[in-house]
Amino acid sequence: MKTPYQVAGVLFMLLSALVVQQSLRLQYYTSLGPGPGFFPLWVGGAVGVMGALTLYQATFRPSEPMPDDFVPSSAGYLRMGAIVLSLVGAVVLMDPLGFRLTMLAFLVVLLSALGRQNILVTALVALTGSFGVYFAFVEWLKVVLPIGVLGI
Repeated sequence: MKTPYQVAGVLFMLLSALVVQQSLRLQYYTSLGPGPGFFPLWVGGAVGVMGALTLYQATFRPSEPMPDDFVPSSAGYLRMGAIVLSLVGAVVLMDPLGFRLTMLAFLVVLLSALGRQNILVTALVALTGSFGVYFAFVEWLKVVLPIGVLGI
């Protein structure tokens, strides 16, 4: 069971190195406060430390046996595929449909793919996550979000 954790630790350390390297190209601090390189530098460093700790623990601690359900079933693979496809669909449809309709459809598909939820709960989460979040970001935070061809 050591190998998957060791691979994950190395991959996170590589990702950390890339993020830190790219953040060093940006300005760390400005006259107004932290610059665009501040947050990615610290997050990249934290990810690197966590990756190194994961690699250390996986290498030098006693190994545990692999659980029986470590490899997902066919239903698990279908759920993963539905999640990836819904993410791709959200990216493709964001400009033509706008934020509200895209997120409404995305959340309905995502909640349906993740398991059996009450239809009322799914509708409330989807409506709040699309129209409610849009209202909060546009009206209160003054963030511009895509509207789409329908104007919704």
